[in-house]
Amino acid sequence: MSIFNFPRRRDLEHERDQLASRVEALELQHRTDLQLLDGLGEALLGVDANRRVVIANRRFVDLFGGMDHVGKLLSEVLRVSDVFRAFDVALGGEDATVRFSVRSGVAERRIEMRAQPLASGAIAAVALFIDVTKIERLEQIRRDFISDFSHEVRTPLAGLRSALETFETNGHRLTPDEDQQLRRIMARQLRRLEHLVDDLSELSRIEAGDLTLDIRPIDLRRIVDDLVEDFAEQAAQHRSRFEVHGEGTALADTTRLQQAFSNLIDNAIKYGGEGHAITIAVRDGEVRFVDEGEGIPLAEHEKIFRRFYRIDKSAPGSGLGLAITKHLVLQQRGTIDVQSEPGKGATFIVRLPKTR
Repeated sequence: MSIFNFPRRRDLEHERDQLASRVEALELQHRTDLQLLDGLGEALLGVDANRRVVIANRRFVDLFGGMDHVGKLLSEVLRVSDVFRAFDVALGGEDATVRFSVRSGVAERRIEMRAQPLASGAIAAVALFIDVTKIERLEQIRRDFISDFSHEVRTPLAGLRSALETFETNGHRLTPDEDQQLRRIMARQLRRLEHLVDDLSELSRIEAGDLTLDIRPIDLRRIVDDLVEDFAEQAAQHRSRFEVHGEGTALADTTRLQQAFSNLIDNAIKYGGEGHAITIAVRDGEVRFVDEGEGIPLAEHEKIFRRFYRIDKSAPGSGLGLAITKHLVLQQRGTIDVQSEPGKGATFIVRLPKTR
């Protein structure tokens, strides 16, 4: 009788099958975990205590490029000092959040990194990388809007305050003419505020896509002729004259296109110079508005379509007309461009879908 108790073949086969089942289950779990991580909308990177990459999901590869990051040192994967410092903090046992910039092609992206320690044998620290480019852009737009709006309302509010103070302190000593003058000032500043609020409300609706457009084939020349008639008196006050040429049609919403063209004609009268011609050239899918004013510097061409932006800060108006015009044209699947240089007038070109 043998003094050794060797496992029976059946027991060995059973243990081998159990081990194979456990290995298969672990591999399945690993693949499932990777699929979940790849499905994240944010980039994820995990490192061990030696700053060697343990895991990197597909979004990380999309955001930062490269392949096969697992097993590489962090310094081989990213060369961003903020990333190293954040991981140093996380590996020291604390959470860390940083923002940094990376270049993706010709564009620059802003990334927020959130790193934290991880109680895992293999992974010592993990970080999420969130693309906050759009968020920061919206934050900047919000800050600019608040700043611009505050600037725009300051003048009419100051006029109203001055008139009210005059009434309060000298109302009983005002002559009838002085009384009427103050009332005209107050009415004018109130209209300015109302116009500003109305323009803001209109621009907000347009930007939000809350307009119901009736897109159909329209006669561009007829719209232009009607507007020229409407603006005849205003043009006469500036000793300006209209010269309209051409014929054409387009696919557009009549009312909204009239609104856009009105802003362009109004600007041409205001800034086209006294006693000069305003030329409007019409053809299929395109209308050009040409004035003979002082022109617009190249650096200002994009800026003039921003809300509240005015080249001449002392000029009247809300600074929203061209912003509204641009959005109205874009809503109708059209484009608007400007061609101008100082001393040579300005040409605004509206292009719209052509009729078939």
